[in-house]
Amino acid sequence: MDTHIGQHAQWRVLLSILLAAACIASCAAPASSAPADPVRVQEAYFYKPPKDGTTAEALAARADLIILTRTDEPFRDAVRRAGYAGVILQYMLAAEVSGPVDAVRADAPCNSEHRPWRNQAAFRVGEFCNLIHPNDDWFLHNEKGERLYTNWPGHTGYFYHMNPASPGWRAFLVARLRQALEGDDQEPALGYDGVFLDNVALTLWKLRRQVNNSDGAVREFGSDEAYRTAWVALLTDVSNALRPARPVWANLIAESAPGSGWDEYLPYLDGVMVEAFATGWRGSVAPSEWERGLVQAEEVLRHEKGYLAVVQAKDQTLLPFALASYLLITDGRRAFFRYVERGDYAIFPHYPLLDTSLGAPRGPRYRQDDGTWRRDFARGYVIADPVTQQAQIVVEGREGAE
Repeated sequence: MDTHIGQHAQWRVLLSILLAAACIASCAAPASSAPADPVRVQEAYFYKPPKDGTTAEALAARADLIILTRTDEPFRDAVRRAGYAGVILQYMLAAEVSGPVDAVRADAPCNSEHRPWRNQAAFRVGEFCNLIHPNDDWFLHNEKGERLYTNWPGHTGYFYHMNPASPGWRAFLVARLRQALEGDDQEPALGYDGVFLDNVALTLWKLRRQVNNSDGAVREFGSDEAYRTAWVALLTDVSNALRPARPVWANLIAESAPGSGWDEYLPYLDGVMVEAFATGWRGSVAPSEWERGLVQAEEVLRHEKGYLAVVQAKDQTLLPFALASYLLITDGRRAFFRYVERGDYAIFPHYPLLDTSLGAPRGPRYRQDDGTWRRDFARGYVIADPVTQQAQIVVEGREGAE
């Protein structure tokens, strides 16, 4: 053999090794270690019993995480009798209270006959007027001094937005959570495993722009940073009161782009929900935002927290891409999935594609030369293209979706 040719071959081998190492460093999603658990789609269900005919037995067979609301205990117990052994969390609004429409200002009268919804802390008739209304510092206000509120469809009153910096409000919320989960001399425990806090905000965006009487300002807070600091105080109080015996999950909302502020909240939570995973609220997001969302999910799982990926869709068109996005990040243990059509959380259709079983992942996702992202499993692979929103889910050499 010509030694000159042999040396060139050796250099080519060395160069290919170096290029492969560089690609692993720059193309693969970072991970502390490759997960080894077999992957299947872990489905989640929330917030009220299904209205599409899904029975307690069917829910028990399919769901891996369930979130229900006060008064749903009979259905919850039926699910458990049907064999469900997973966690069932109690839904609770973290900083909104159901009250009458006449309580927008502190000096206004208060209709004590208002019948509140049961998804928040002041759930008994008359409690808002007697316990909440007299404490104006518990509320958030716009520039005009009005208490910020949202008028939910089907609700006869307003949902008032509460101040997470207020020690009084935080103490009231914690007391009600402990009462529900542990019981007291007024009522026995409701029997939930933990709590799910809805609308835990990361920025002031919703309050400044989206609630019914927004005027661009929140009197109590001049910056998102100050607002997050207040939320950390609230989550600290809840965490100290309930964890680790009772898991605390939260729906983190109102961030302009994935990745802002999550690290500040995670130490006080056992799991988080993102309500517009992979495709946003309108069916598409920029590839860069899609990628940031996946990085965010991986970071949550790396901290050994739960992650609930909720996908908003008009129909089933986006299901393969959404599922592939989930499979790119799932650890097989703490990641959950929910595909929601037309914003209807009370239906739980069975999508056969969710029965896909790929076995254990061989490593983290990695970027291919064509810009798509791939992850390999013991029995196949998934590929997702964030530009076209196309996906391939291949099981044992056979395409499950495209």
